Amino acid sequence: MIVELEQAVARVRDGDRVGVGGAVLSRKPMAAIRALAAAGRRDLELVTFAGSLEVEELLAAGALSAVRSSYVGLGPHGPAPLFADAVANETVEDLEESEWMLLGGLRAAAAGMPFLPTRAGLGSELVAARGLREVDDPYTGTTMLAIPALRLDVAILHAWRADAAGHIQTPWPPDHLADVDPLLARCAETVIVTVEELVATEQIVSCARDTVLYPFEVDAVAVVPAGAAPTAYPPLYPADAHEINQLAKRDLAVAPSNERK
Repeated sequence: MIVELEQAVARVRDGDRVGVGGAVLSRKPMAAIRALAAAGRRDLELVTFAGSLEVEELLAAGALSAVRSSYVGLGPHGPAPLFADAVANETVEDLEESEWMLLGGLRAAAAGMPFLPTRAGLGSELVAARGLREVDDPYTGTTMLAIPALRLDVAILHAWRADAAGHIQTPWPPDHLADVDPLLARCAETVIVTVEELVATEQIVSCARDTVLYPFEVDAVAVVPAGAAPTAYPPLYPADAHEINQLAKRDLAVAPSNERK
């Protein structure tokens, strides 16, 4: 269960669909992403609810064939230049979805359902772009959108702490969109979690409210202090604005002209 970081990311195979936790510049498993980039994986489909530096890092390493997300950018630091350039030059497939489309697909997968019916997205151009179909409610006759299950090969998350058995905890109160992380895990065949610290099971039990994943849901845990940096891990540390700006400048040197989102 407790392994070195390189052993954890070795579970990712070429061509996998990989879900990454966090939202924009918060809770991104950046240490794991850097290790994955260094491992030389190729043709990955990255699924990220609101992507940022993890997309840029993996694009720089040539690891991605597609990105499925509702947003990719650097928040207050501007667009994600490598992503914008890759989309403009069609070197990566941009599988943009609305937030509710992504959530619907993940919730269907977590529930073991083939699809989830929803009104969200009806009338959107994304319906045709993603090849989505409509379905009639057998009880009311209401037409709804059928969002297909979005199953993942691997989910990679960063969390606060774990014990040796693999109980995963996050701080209270929850960060913005923190509930998406365990949802990603419950859609994946393999779950990798990096944590800030390893603690005794007694500490986990004493704060049982903070447990978000259980040992049977987790395949590998790597202890990586500040494993989300330079993104934030509230309330432990903020995003490193200087380093993010430096990374954006590095990316701009490669992709100077295109902007998206």
